Amino acid sequence: MKFSRKTDYGIILIEALRPTFRARAYVPLSEIAREQKLPYEFLQKIAGILRRVGYLEARRGADGGYRLRKDPRKITLKELIDVFEEPEMMRCMRSPHPEKYCPFVGACPTRAGWLGIEKKVNKIFENVTIASL
Repeated sequence: MKFSRKTDYGIILIEALRPTFRARAYVPLSEIAREQKLPYEFLQKIAGILRRVGYLEARRGADGGYRLRKDPRKITLKELIDVFEEPEMMRCMRSPHPEKYCPFVGACPTRAGWLGIEKKVNKIFENVTIASL
């Protein structure tokens, strides 16, 4: 299974901000980018997405930066993956017109297997929190 860079960096960003939840402190994004060796501009976009969906809080100014809004014990990998990735593993499973991608739509010999695998993988990600990483 391969995740996009957005997902990878998003998880790294949330993990880097984990101490800010209890401390209620803000950390400049430039500091995280430097420490984690991530591209600052790309990290800004990811932070913006995570702020819009409610995981991060931002503050401007000298003491500004980002902080985690949600308890890291309650943020699952599944939630974060869903922010950046398509919800289904196979393109034919997520399309309203699966026949565009697969000639076996009505009688797919592997569909049930993939659905079962997807359910198990999702269950694993639902049981892993940021705090447990």
